[in-house]
Amino acid sequence: MQQAKIVEFPHYREQQKKTKERDRINVGKKGRVYGRSGKLWVDFRYCDRRVREPSGLSDTPANRTVLRKQLDLILAELENGTFIFEKRFPHSSKREFFASLEGRTVKTNPKEVRFGDYFKKWWKEMEPGMSASQIRDYVCTLDNHLLPYFKDIPFAEFNQVLMKRFLAHLKSKRFGDDKALSAKRIQNIFIPLRVITKDALQEHGWTELAYPFSGIKLPKGTKMRISPFSFREWKALMTFIPQWYRPYFEFAVQTGLRPSEQVALKWTSIDSRFIYIESSRVRNLEKSSLKTAESRRAIAIRPVMAGILEAQKKLTANQQSPYVFLNRDGRPILQDKLRELWERVMKKSELPYRRMYETRHTFASWALAAGESPEWVARTLGHVNTSMVFKTYGRYIPNLTRQDGSAFERQFNEEVLQGDGATESDLGTILGTIADFVPRTTAN
Repeated sequence: MQQAKIVEFPHYREQQKKTKERDRINVGKKGRVYGRSGKLWVDFRYCDRRVREPSGLSDTPANRTVLRKQLDLILAELENGTFIFEKRFPHSSKREFFASLEGRTVKTNPKEVRFGDYFKKWWKEMEPGMSASQIRDYVCTLDNHLLPYFKDIPFAEFNQVLMKRFLAHLKSKRFGDDKALSAKRIQNIFIPLRVITKDALQEHGWTELAYPFSGIKLPKGTKMRISPFSFREWKALMTFIPQWYRPYFEFAVQTGLRPSEQVALKWTSIDSRFIYIESSRVRNLEKSSLKTAESRRAIAIRPVMAGILEAQKKLTANQQSPYVFLNRDGRPILQDKLRELWERVMKKSELPYRRMYETRHTFASWALAAGESPEWVARTLGHVNTSMVFKTYGRYIPNLTRQDGSAFERQFNEEVLQGDGATESDLGTILGTIADFVPRTTAN
């Protein structure tokens, strides 16, 4: 019977020889240095766990010698109890795992944390505690401005120069009819950027990083010039307002309510004596939190106001809505749609253009010119104190003799209702003519 021959291939012997030569550096020592796909790794045990970590070095004899020396230092630290896994392997995916075994917390390197990655984690934790309006504003700002610019930038690169470049970027942006972002919009974009960055610095304890917003000067908005209506102008304008919406605008100049407060007004917030301002509606979303604490207020109902509300209740009796002011479809009024109506009416009236918000300034100027107390006006408007009233409407204050709205009510009745031969039920033409005492001034 023919005996089989075992043929050994030369290259196999050579490979075995090279392997033995490479492994010789590990002989008689704990742990080992080995090669994988042309790169060198270390292999040892720590905390009763096997640790295999890449070195990033190419598999060469010289590099094996260097890495073996490094591994010997690691083993020496293990022997005397000074080894810290994160210090030796700062980029390992197992840093947090071994830090927990060591009873420590991992301090993340700001070079490794990008804005976009941190935001995902931050948003998951913060969104549940936000209101619907806050969520909408954050999503809009992040999607349109912050993430496109900062998504892939690590926090280690967050400094004053980067923020100045971002500010210049925002100032250069154009949209629509070549319009630039307003100063107010730029300020609002920086709010979530500051919040997220500050939280990242505090959460990771990056005290070595300088606060990147120090010295950043954001643009300041130009003060709007207020332009209240005179009684004569207001009467003329009312002739162009559709009958359905007249009570809304008549109520606006009687109360000075912000549009967002008025479109949110419900019948349950009105009793026989007061109107309670408790919420607002912005972009068709109701907010229980108002602009300031003083914005939550009670406004005494005067006779003209009561007449307007009674007419509005009859107008919307069949709508069965909790809201006072509705559109023709029986739904709460949208400010954008109301603003479109206002634009058309102003154009038809051929009066000098005013913003719809001027109804609020018109109330304040009329009341002060009639002699009402600035304190009463401030409370009715929902201001913190009278400083804004004096600053904005100072030139409309001839005297300080009334505090309850009676002077405003009396002058309105005498100059408008009686002087023009109208009745309180004739709400479409109640505003007659008096001298055009309303000049223009500047407001925040």
